[in-house]
Amino acid sequence: MLRKQLLLITTVILTACAVLQSCKKTDNSYRNSTPDNKTDLNMYDYMRSKKGTFDTLLYIIERANLTDTIKNSKITFFAPTDLSILTALDNLNANRRASNLEPLDIAEVDPFVWRTLLMRYMIPGKLTSDKFMLADGLDVVTLNKRRLHVNAVATTTQGSIRTGSLLLQYSDLNGSRFTKDWIFSYVTTSNLETNNGILNILEPSHVFGFKSFVTFASTLQNPYSDRFNTSSGAIVLPTATRIWMELNKTLTAIDQHTVETDAADLKANGFFMRLTVNPTDNSVTITSAPTSANLTIRNNGDCHYDPVNQEFVLKYKYTSAGADRFISERIKLRNY
Repeated sequence: MLRKQLLLITTVILTACAVLQSCKKTDNSYRNSTPDNKTDLNMYDYMRSKKGTFDTLLYIIERANLTDTIKNSKITFFAPTDLSILTALDNLNANRRASNLEPLDIAEVDPFVWRTLLMRYMIPGKLTSDKFMLADGLDVVTLNKRRLHVNAVATTTQGSIRTGSLLLQYSDLNGSRFTKDWIFSYVTTSNLETNNGILNILEPSHVFGFKSFVTFASTLQNPYSDRFNTSSGAIVLPTATRIWMELNKTLTAIDQHTVETDAADLKANGFFMRLTVNPTDNSVTITSAPTSANLTIRNNGDCHYDPVNQEFVLKYKYTSAGADRFISERIKLRNY
């Protein structure tokens, strides 16, 4: 009789431990590749209700002025975890220590950096997993018009490759058309339907910003700066016209409204210019960069920034050997 009682007590204790284990702060109730969970809450309020799970993520969403987007916009959000964000911050501070700089806490990072990178995880519209069940997956365009890629990948089960359940893979194209250069992360939780969108949770090992956070947070950024741009245009010379297509360019932020880049196709000649955007009407003033080998670069007609297509449309000129050279150029975000 005593033995039965001891067995009963042991069973109760083990059951209680299992229950307590399942009640930890991380919500695993829908953690598999294709659950069909649904909530009447909006995405923001749902994440807010999961105390201890999305605290850091919600903090940077608020810092980035994206709270209203998460609450009211119809979006699909591939949400990074708190651990993902804190790992990125640790990487930034390791880099700063190596440069003998003081570490930054999360509140000291420029909100623009949080906003720019967070929008890479947000896609307009409600897209469930079945939309990505194509042979090559599906390209998606994020809220800040970056092209990323989503595909469904079969997991390995019982030693057999790609025979298990399907997991979504979210990939940053990293400025390349070749998949070998892409940076990706798996989705551990997918298809949670809120009243304004679809929430997917990326794996904790994902590093926030697809490894670009340290670069973004270490240098000045503005709405026009980016590593990946493509330029096409023409120079009218005294005796000929020279055309170039899809020339790669980096736009480096100088201040809130100014970027610096190489002029035309003249980087090898040491020609650099600055583009200053008037935020009132998006007109652009072109000047020579202080370090440019030619200091006569200036406007020669309509120069403006197109925020819809994220493109500079430029007409400018420079003087060399006593004659003007006339340039027409478009510099656009390279969306791969």
